[in-house]
Amino acid sequence: MTDPSLIESRRLTQYISDAVGSVRDPRELFHTLTDKLRLIFKFDSAVIVTLDKDRRYVGVFFEMLRFPIAEGFSGQKRLISGSWFEPFLAKPAVTTVSIGDELRRHGHDPYPVLKILYDAGMRQIVLSPLLSGGEVIGFLNFVSRDEKEWSEGERDLLAAVTSPISMAVSNALAYEELRQREAETAMQLAVNNALLTIRDRGKMLLAVCEQISKLLPVAYLGIRVFGDDGHPRLTENFMHDEEGRFISVSAEERLSNTGDEDAMRDSRELIAHPGVYSGEGFLRLARDSRLVAEVQEIYGICTIISAPLWDAPGSHAGLIISGSQRPFEEEEFATLNLIVPQLSLALQNFLAFEEIDTLRHKLEGERTYLKEEIRAVHNFEEIIGTSAPLDAVLRRVSQVAPTDATVLIQGETGTGKELFARAIHTLSPRNERVLIRVNCAALPATLIESELFGHEKGSFTGATGRRIGKFELADGGTIFLDEIGELPLELQSKMLRVLQEREIERLGGGKLIPINVRVIAASNRDLQKEVAAGRFRADLFFRLNAFPIFLPPLRARTGDIPMLALHFAQKFAREFGRPSRPIRERDMQELKERQWKGNIRELAHAIEQAVILSDGPVLDFSTILTPRSRPSAALNPYATKGIQSMAVFEEEVREMERTLILDALDQAKGRVSGKGGAAGLLSLHPKTLYTRIEKLGLRKRYHT
Repeated sequence: MTDPSLIESRRLTQYISDAVGSVRDPRELFHTLTDKLRLIFKFDSAVIVTLDKDRRYVGVFFEMLRFPIAEGFSGQKRLISGSWFEPFLAKPAVTTVSIGDELRRHGHDPYPVLKILYDAGMRQIVLSPLLSGGEVIGFLNFVSRDEKEWSEGERDLLAAVTSPISMAVSNALAYEELRQREAETAMQLAVNNALLTIRDRGKMLLAVCEQISKLLPVAYLGIRVFGDDGHPRLTENFMHDEEGRFISVSAEERLSNTGDEDAMRDSRELIAHPGVYSGEGFLRLARDSRLVAEVQEIYGICTIISAPLWDAPGSHAGLIISGSQRPFEEEEFATLNLIVPQLSLALQNFLAFEEIDTLRHKLEGERTYLKEEIRAVHNFEEIIGTSAPLDAVLRRVSQVAPTDATVLIQGETGTGKELFARAIHTLSPRNERVLIRVNCAALPATLIESELFGHEKGSFTGATGRRIGKFELADGGTIFLDEIGELPLELQSKMLRVLQEREIERLGGGKLIPINVRVIAASNRDLQKEVAAGRFRADLFFRLNAFPIFLPPLRARTGDIPMLALHFAQKFAREFGRPSRPIRERDMQELKERQWKGNIRELAHAIEQAVILSDGPVLDFSTILTPRSRPSAALNPYATKGIQSMAVFEEEVREMERTLILDALDQAKGRVSGKGGAAGLLSLHPKTLYTRIEKLGLRKRYHT
């Protein structure tokens, strides 16, 4: 004869299986099942709880209670570790629990579930594990006022009917997870769309707020970007208006007691410690932060998420979200972090573009001033003199400047070749465009081709990216090839092709790039002699020599020396903050009679030293001109009558050292270290040269 309980078990199991297969709404399903289960089992209330993926938290999945419970309590997830619930995970079987006994053992439980049940008159809990794939995913719990012994048959019956319920819960959890993922994906796509299509920063952030609020119960959203100095670079606040829509607000509109400085300090502290602040963690935060305490009091905020956007040199940023409906959970922090990378990148781009735009306006404002300054410093106003040789050169400059003819400037070191090249550019129709200077002597042979013509990524070892060469940079303007005589022979043929075809090819590239560049070349060598010696290509020389200009040495224009000397004296006095002192007649005569092998550059250095060293009413050339006016004595201290004193000898050595360093610095355009620097020209370690420059008092003029 068949056991009636077994028949009833089969009927109930079949009913539950049919219900699981036909009822789609989970709440309707579990209401139906609970009502059916109450016909067989005695209990007052039923609760289904489930574990999270990491099995760290337990939360209520479904409940049908017949007693009141504090609002919001049942919606909280509870930590399993250390709770009264934890031991039952290791025993996946139907178990009866005495609430009174457990309460005595676990009265310290931070989530007082047992006490709430006990105070409501409940005395027993029956736990039936929900299994999926052999693993506990939750429990079906019966809560009763009376304690009673469950027979083995009742336990087996409950275990049997729990099996299809487990399947229903598993399916509902999977469906909920899928729905959540779809919602998160939709949010990511919507946020990405806002970041890519909305150009206004405020509108873009408002759209991001709207999308976040679809997944999180957001009452407030704030974005903070701080510089290294602690001052805010960006402060955005968004809250709901009367109609429930997000709007941008200022802190002053919503807060009254917390000052702006205090609010920024608290915000910096909050984004420096990201995470979820709920429950006791939020209460501690409110005790420590005046800002959080005020928003808690005014708006009923009960939870906060702080998410880092970036922490980089120069700035750090974070996202602050507050809620008032229920505490935020760790899963919601993870959901928010799905959009953090895109939002971070978009905000950094916005800030970079805004900074670039600010700099652009600043540069546009400085452009006119810089152009005028360049004209004032580098055109004819700086070319001092009235001698016939200089006048002849200036006439040729005036004649060739308005054209696009290639110009070759030749002259000794220190005659001002770059100054005349700038004058030609300034007087040309190209003066609105750039003048690019390339010192061919300062570049290693292995790099000069890349420097002139550019290279593509990967064209040689170390070419990590594309480089635009000097010819491309000078497009539309002028390129000044200083010391063209130092160009290696293997590159001279390529230079000739550029001048003939007016097109270049980057290293590693197969594309010819047309250029519109005027070429001005200069050399302190006699290029005709270089051609004869086979060190310079004849065809390149003839191409460069379309319009030659020879600069006269200073010894050929001695009549200009007084004007130049006075000009430099006034210039260096202004530059060094020294008083303007006159030059004595005998010193001026000495200046005119010297040979000046370094030409105008050497004269300028002599005046510069006099301005630095002089303390009296006139410029003192006593330690500057005497040794140089007798060059044999400078080289051989015993060539004069008698033996010179050691002090005189040491002064002459210092003078020679000073002249060598000044000449090297001038040739290197004030650069001490690095490629083409004065240290390399003098074969000295940069630190040694820095020390000598400081010892000689030259550091005020040359950058280091």
